[in-house]
Amino acid sequence: MQVSESGEFFVAKPPEEVVKLLKDPATVARLIPGVSGVRESGGEYVGEATVKLGHLSGKMAVRFKYAEVRDDGVVVVGRATGLQTTADFTIAVDAQPKDGGTLVKWRFQGTARGLIASLAPGLVQSALRKMAEEAANNFANYLQTK
Repeated sequence: MQVSESGEFFVAKPPEEVVKLLKDPATVARLIPGVSGVRESGGEYVGEATVKLGHLSGKMAVRFKYAEVRDDGVVVVGRATGLQTTADFTIAVDAQPKDGGTLVKWRFQGTARGLIASLAPGLVQSALRKMAEEAANNFANYLQTK
């Protein structure tokens, strides 16, 4: 099962500041809903996420790394495993100058497989969509305060 979401928002910061924040793995980790305790391990960043899928909730191990780092954005790829499910995800963020600030364009692609994904695909799709929306909202709010 696959989910693709995208959107954009404006912040009154120059693109360089936006990308500088995105280059910090601790910032990226804090933007992913429920992730805590991120550390570097073998070129990847590893943490744990508290995930809620309908009435089920539990911990998932989350690993991510930078697939691309450019002056105008980043691409992060990762995998979350747990709750008898594996979810692969890609988050791409582009920062474009606009009206003295930055137009931040984001794209999220996620694929889930495993027992819960096969038994309750609608539930998992909703959770992935919610994760994408929360990550974008978290990032927009974080940029406003930094």
